[in-house]
Amino acid sequence: MLRNHGRFEARWFGAAFLLALVITAVWATQATAGSPFVFQEEKDYITLFEGSTPIFRYVRGEILPSGAPEDRRRSTYVHPLYSLDGKPLSEDGPRDHWHHRGMSWMWPKVTFDGVTKDLWTLKGIHQHYERHELQADTDRAILKVTNYWEEDSTKRRILDETVTLIAYKADAAGRIIDFELRLSARDVPVALGTSARGYGGLQVRFGSRKDTIITTSKGLIDKDTDRLRLTWADLSARFNESDEFDGIAIFDNKQNPHFPSGWTLRPYGVLNPAFTSTSTDYTIEPEKPLTLRYRIYVHRGKADAEQLNRMFDRYYRGG
Repeated sequence: MLRNHGRFEARWFGAAFLLALVITAVWATQATAGSPFVFQEEKDYITLFEGSTPIFRYVRGEILPSGAPEDRRRSTYVHPLYSLDGKPLSEDGPRDHWHHRGMSWMWPKVTFDGVTKDLWTLKGIHQHYERHELQADTDRAILKVTNYWEEDSTKRRILDETVTLIAYKADAAGRIIDFELRLSARDVPVALGTSARGYGGLQVRFGSRKDTIITTSKGLIDKDTDRLRLTWADLSARFNESDEFDGIAIFDNKQNPHFPSGWTLRPYGVLNPAFTSTSTDYTIEPEKPLTLRYRIYVHRGKADAEQLNRMFDRYYRGG
């Protein structure tokens, strides 16, 4: 059963730090008997472990990366996303793109009531955490987070956001994480659009590495690429001075609008399936939510295109 936690936690952390540490320790060990998964809850973060190995950390606090300007403070994203050995694979707030934030979901064009804001670079609109639910079973763990999008100038809630992450037990080769994003307009239509180059939506920004290889459902990519329609893409490299390769693949879901998406790919470290990059802006009407789904595969070694094609086929068939 999912356990619910709300905004009151932040006040407890601020008012009684020692008590909060005790509560966190209790929460972190509450799981189904025999479950290998443990959630660690902190003021700004929720981290999921399998045994002692971290899987991902969800950022729920209002975080400013070291050295970043104040207007790049952000919340509600995943960083780090870890390798099977617990090495960080993602990056938050790189100096070349302060607004890039681990694994995030953001659009450069968010239009409502005749005005357009930029969630991608955090201009005029931000995401904010509200509450979360946890579930740890023997074969998987679920984090469900409820957030909202708020216009900066008016503090008006424009859209409600529900993020669900389902992490499965790792095998020797890799781990599957299913990602679902549900966006609900509150009282007026909200249109999502990509940039002129086509980026927007789910993005993974990768961390320090060497020997980067981008493999896709249409072959290898070695240059900046925009609006390329793909069913999956993978970035593998040697991360954090390691001698061994690790990688992350993203699989598009056949039920997403305009499947297969047009992708933005960057050898400097970006995978971005942008479902609006090959179409007009997508409008979310009140009471007609948009649901986007993707499968994330974190693996050891270089990408094996044949294996990833088989994995995508199973995902496409609902497996």
